[in-house]
Amino acid sequence: MPEAVVAPPASVGMAGRCAALLVAVLGAGAAGLSLEPVVWHTGNRRFLAAGGYVLYPQIGDRLDLVCPGAGGAGGGYEYYKLYLVGGAQARRCQVPPAPTLLLTCDRPQRDVRFTIKFQEFSPNLWGHEFRRLHDYYIITTSDGTPEGLENRQGGACLTRAMRVTLRVGQRPANQTSPPPGPGPPPPRGRAVAGGAGGGAAALLALAGAGGALWWRRRPRRPPKTPRGPPRPRPACPAPAYPLRDLPPPAAPPAYYKV
Repeated sequence: MPEAVVAPPASVGMAGRCAALLVAVLGAGAAGLSLEPVVWHTGNRRFLAAGGYVLYPQIGDRLDLVCPGAGGAGGGYEYYKLYLVGGAQARRCQVPPAPTLLLTCDRPQRDVRFTIKFQEFSPNLWGHEFRRLHDYYIITTSDGTPEGLENRQGGACLTRAMRVTLRVGQRPANQTSPPPGPGPPPPRGRAVAGGAGGGAAALLALAGAGGALWWRRRPRRPPKTPRGPPRPRPACPAPAYPLRDLPPPAAPPAYYKV
């Protein structure tokens, strides 16, 4: 159920109202589900399900990968490294030369957890980004022992089918309606650029609404009073001493050649 948006009090200024509206718009787009955690242990029978361990996350959902501590899953501790790989590597149970490491299970004294947020754009430089209608895979090539933790091929992915398929933005074939969740589901088949354009349009609309509200509630200036006729300038005062006539200038001397 989506969280209710509390309206700001009347004493909050224009900046507070715009900030509250922006949080409401962005929060509505970022709502998602917390999927059932994936417990990475041989005691998890979902790895042996027909068709494999398949999940259908939507953009905005969260998924936890859990490595249970010693005795937490009803058995001994198992050592794994979990990688995010493509389809070809998942089918061969092989890790690429520069793998994307998600989680290392090497702490028997406690549970280790890693959370994946399915988002198309990550504000974090090292964050993971996912696209709708694409498949992603999580595998482990470790064999569960400390000696086989660094294996790059085979391991439990091959011997125990320990791999997870993530079909982002998709639905199971036998599901005709989306599962209940907070808000309407994201539209299918929309390109990444279309989603970014929709977010930009929402921000532009929000900015326009805020500007219009500010213009309507801006402080009014008092009307200017009309000016009267211009004041006459005072005449120049008479000189304190009488003016005397100056003699005409003398003619310059004439020179003649002899």
